Amino acid sequence: MTMSVSAIQDFTGRGETRASSLQIMPKADPALGNVEGPQPQSFGDMVKEFSGDVNALQFEAGHAIDQFVSGEAADVHQVMVAVQQAGIAMDLMLEIRNRALEGYQELIRMQV
Repeated sequence: MTMSVSAIQDFTGRGETRASSLQIMPKADPALGNVEGPQPQSFGDMVKEFSGDVNALQFEAGHAIDQFVSGEAADVHQVMVAVQQAGIAMDLMLEIRNRALEGYQELIRMQV
């Protein structure tokens, strides 16, 4: 895993600056062997994982409402928090979808 760091350096002493890029490679730990850090996810994988999380939040909110209606849950605040979390997650997922569609439509409109 490499990490890029942009730095501004003044080597001339005359106040001149130039931008450079510095690559930092972490040291390998012999005790861990050749274990690498977490692999970056693709956008599609992130969207799939996020949609699963949103679905789980929707089910939890529905379950909390069912418990409240049946009298098992006496805390209205917990029910409202679950419903609001599910609503915000759904709004975020819809906004991501809208932005992705806008980007796709913009690419379609480009002339080659």
